[in-house]
Amino acid sequence: MEQAGPERDGVGARARRRRRPWLLTVVATLGVAVGAAVLLARPWEDVPPTMRPTVVPEQERSVSVDFGIVTDPDTDWAAIDRHLDAVGANGVDLNAGRVEFTAFDWPAHPEVAAEPGSDHLSRAARALQRAADGTPREIGLIVDAYVPEWIKSDPSIAGVSAKGTPSPYRASASELATGEVGDRLVEYVTDLGERYNPSRIAVTELFLNFYSFGDDDLALYREMTGADDWPRDADGQIDEDDPELGTWRSEVLAGLLARMRAGLDGVRDGQGEQIELAMDVRVGWDDPAAGAPASGHDYEILLQSADRLVVWAYVGARARTPADVERVTAALQSAGFDMSRFTVSVGLWAASADADPPQAISPERMAATLRAATTHGVGDVNVTPLSHLSPAHRATLARVWGGAAPSASAGPGG
Repeated sequence: MEQAGPERDGVGARARRRRRPWLLTVVATLGVAVGAAVLLARPWEDVPPTMRPTVVPEQERSVSVDFGIVTDPDTDWAAIDRHLDAVGANGVDLNAGRVEFTAFDWPAHPEVAAEPGSDHLSRAARALQRAADGTPREIGLIVDAYVPEWIKSDPSIAGVSAKGTPSPYRASASELATGEVGDRLVEYVTDLGERYNPSRIAVTELFLNFYSFGDDDLALYREMTGADDWPRDADGQIDEDDPELGTWRSEVLAGLLARMRAGLDGVRDGQGEQIELAMDVRVGWDDPAAGAPASGHDYEILLQSADRLVVWAYVGARARTPADVERVTAALQSAGFDMSRFTVSVGLWAASADADPPQAISPERMAATLRAATTHGVGDVNVTPLSHLSPAHRATLARVWGGAAPSASAGPGG
């Protein structure tokens, strides 16, 4: 065995330090400078935190966070973390934005960042990834499919109504199926999966009712169905309620979802297969098991491509009741659906989401709707949006979900 000499046991080194005190000064100065540079650069914030726990809860109770809160540099995420603990939420969904307006620097399209140089999703996830008791939270991401700015710059991508009116927000069916908008959405979902590895990615605002009658959509309809023309009524007008249109629209969206699913399957050396792909869907209140085919939301068709459907149990804007919500869950179960593939989302809007000032349903109505949502095999429920959760709503939600006593602060970030 090699014997320790004066150089190896440190004696010689100590002698050199005594002879060259200037070296210590230089090293110390460099250390302070490097440390300061590291603190300033904060490189650990360039590495997204874990968003998907290895063990998922049997029943998820999640809150969705508005894009405006996600991208606000003044958002107090520590306060939001306390609020989630207080109400008993074990999941949170962060709005990642649109392909034209993102909550982080998207390397493929850096010009669309809401705030260049800031990764708001990582910042939020870092603060929210664990509950106070150390239990990991599931963190999902929301992708908004609207493209209003893109339509302004290129009106040709817009969906068109039967009367020839273009949509200000929605792309055409053909753009989603074979065009650049669909390609960009697939790219965005795939890149989010690669970068963040979230528990799920949910696509919202993806509808095809009203605005799917342009010439490009007719060509797609002919190709997909073999029909010569749109369904028409006795007067020769386009029959917008024809069931064939609902099936076609749902197949268009299912095709887009299938491409997203394939994209996720290929990220992180195959680990992306574990990221759930979800889609927000409307409710057909008169025939809930059918979904809302007129919007392209035939549940059976969509579930061929999506892992999960997030059902909009929004009782405020259209004056629905908690009893209506339970009728929906009962119908889905009776139709033989796998209820583990549904999340029921309770919307807090009392009127239109664009109402100014914002209006929320009462805490009591929220609680009754949540109880109705968790019936007939539904285990996963969501409350949206965070901006409408007042202290009174949080106190009520804590009682429903079994959370701790909520804090008394007024706002979602305070």
